[in-house]
Amino acid sequence: MAERAPRRHVLVLAPQCESMPRLGSLDPAARELDKVLRNGMLGGCAPGLPDGESLFVGDGLTSGYIQGLVEKAVEHAADRNAVLVLAMLGHGFAVGGTGTLHLMAYDSAEDVRRGAVDVSALLTMAVDHPGVDGLIGIIDTCHAAGAIPAAPQLTAGSRNGRTRLSLLMASASGQPAYDLTLSRELTTLLSRGIRIDEKALSVTRVAEELRKHVKGQDVTVAHHDGDPFAGEPLWIARNRRHGTSPGILSGPLAAEELAAALGGLHPPTPAPRADGTAAVRTFLDRLEEARPVEPDPAWERAVEAADHLYVAVRTVEFLRDWIGTELTTPRIRRALGSLLAGERRLPAGSATPCDTDVEVLDFLAFNHPVAHGDCRPWVTRFVLLLARAAGRDDQDPELIRWAQEIKAGQELNDAVAYARSRQTEQRLSLVTSLHASVAGDWPESLETWLLLDGEIFARGTFSCLPESERPIDRESVEDALDNAVLWARDEAATLQLPLIRVHVAAPSALLATWRPEESGSALLLGVHHDVVMHWSERLAPSRLLRLTEAAVSARWAAIDSHTAASAPLDWLSERETADPGALGARLARGQYAAGAIGLDHHLTADTGGLLDLLLAYTPVLVWPHGAGGFAPSLHEQLDDHWRTLPGSLLDTYRCGWSGAPAKDISVLRLVWDNQEWLTFCDRFRVSGPGTESP
Repeated sequence: MAERAPRRHVLVLAPQCESMPRLGSLDPAARELDKVLRNGMLGGCAPGLPDGESLFVGDGLTSGYIQGLVEKAVEHAADRNAVLVLAMLGHGFAVGGTGTLHLMAYDSAEDVRRGAVDVSALLTMAVDHPGVDGLIGIIDTCHAAGAIPAAPQLTAGSRNGRTRLSLLMASASGQPAYDLTLSRELTTLLSRGIRIDEKALSVTRVAEELRKHVKGQDVTVAHHDGDPFAGEPLWIARNRRHGTSPGILSGPLAAEELAAALGGLHPPTPAPRADGTAAVRTFLDRLEEARPVEPDPAWERAVEAADHLYVAVRTVEFLRDWIGTELTTPRIRRALGSLLAGERRLPAGSATPCDTDVEVLDFLAFNHPVAHGDCRPWVTRFVLLLARAAGRDDQDPELIRWAQEIKAGQELNDAVAYARSRQTEQRLSLVTSLHASVAGDWPESLETWLLLDGEIFARGTFSCLPESERPIDRESVEDALDNAVLWARDEAATLQLPLIRVHVAAPSALLATWRPEESGSALLLGVHHDVVMHWSERLAPSRLLRLTEAAVSARWAAIDSHTAASAPLDWLSERETADPGALGARLARGQYAAGAIGLDHHLTADTGGLLDLLLAYTPVLVWPHGAGGFAPSLHEQLDDHWRTLPGSLLDTYRCGWSGAPAKDISVLRLVWDNQEWLTFCDRFRVSGPGTESP
């Protein structure tokens, strides 16, 4: 009989303090931490309260309310003999010379004990309560190490020291902590795992990794283990990358499917060691030799699982030999993103890292679309996209030999055609800009450029002046946009290339209200074109933009290299954006460090100044178009789409246009000033707008 897994509960407390500066990263940091700790494959925690709640974040969390929540969570953990994971995020202060940490609740004032939460006392109460199987504390505040209970409180008490405590703290007792960095990096780390041969990650192991990334504050740990009758050691999360240490060429999805498939055989069969093709091939051959006389679904599932394992392992070996030093994380990530975007498919999911060859092949082999029949179509498409990015020939004999070995010759031919088609679709793009606008109004003309392989092939100017005496308005500008698209299509026909991508740059006041993908007198522009919105001010930057452009470029690099499950977004509320002076000061200090910025509230035509301010500091901005805003509960939807933006957002619009059910994120608007756009803006400033007019 299998031993029952120990129960684990989680409670995440993240109060905003009314008397202190608002923490813009608090809400997403707390939500993502709670999400990863409740993930059954990672933190493995049940909600900490009997009513199923585990997360409390934002305004209104008073000190008394927080105290009551912890007491309820402790009682619930004791009733079920569970380990309690207690996370506390926010502002904190240390009292005088004692160094004792106090978490600042909604009703707290700095350096005033009354109205603040004595974290050390709260941890002592929790760990000493009879029935609690252990306590793991995650403290992300300034002076966090002041949370450590005094030794006598742990070694005596009502349980005579038979208690277990592991603390992970963001900073030393006399030290500040910055922008919830510990929580954000911890979420990333637990989502990805560590390439070590350990199934579960201790606080100590996690701290060792975090210290490589958390700078300017000392990540601190503390332990007490006084219970000789406890079961397994305390751990903070399962290791997502256990079994993917060097030498192992398959991932957790393979292990999960093989365990289920081979466990269904009679007798159950252990999986082969996936450290090379030979062992997997031998195992697969033996399975096929043992074909039962009568149809057996269990045997068929086992053969399919072993076959997909062989494809994954052989492909990892092939890519490492064939692409070699050109096999880099950015190329792997971009090839996978291109594959997913081209098939309107979401990424692997929040708990599945896809940044290494092993991880991606694990995903492609064991999470492929059912319509493909097996994994080979997806695997060959990914390999071809990666090969093109690395400059490899799609007719290379080594590539053909690999496809023959995995019995994917026809799929390779299809993949070659697919990759060539994708590359052809990316060759042309139309850029049209409204930067000639005066004071953010509709402009008298549109400047356009047709780019071929990233270089300007043709350029033109299209008048927005209406034929009648009426003033320039949205209708006349959209007529000019129609004309620009027709001109670009004629040029594309001459080149015998498709025109798919259309980039539209507009000033802030128009970005806030205009939806160019819905323009078009006969057919909506976004139905057959991938429309991406940009900020036109970058084409003629002010002094402020010139001063921040290096930082914006660095932010894009951080966004582009982001690997965590959650989107690299700092969400700002209407309250946080109400005072432009205070917001500008926070931006100037680099307070919002995630990379992109999201607004949870609706913008109107007179809020262009807010967009001007934010876009001066970030290349990616997202906000809801509808008056209903964008609730924090919907952030996970955007997380799921992040790797396929901006295309997947346009897909949600298309669903709505066609009458199909649209996802909630379809209310969002997006400015996507990626490196391609930033480079174009630099080139434009050097070359000028040109004078040719078709």
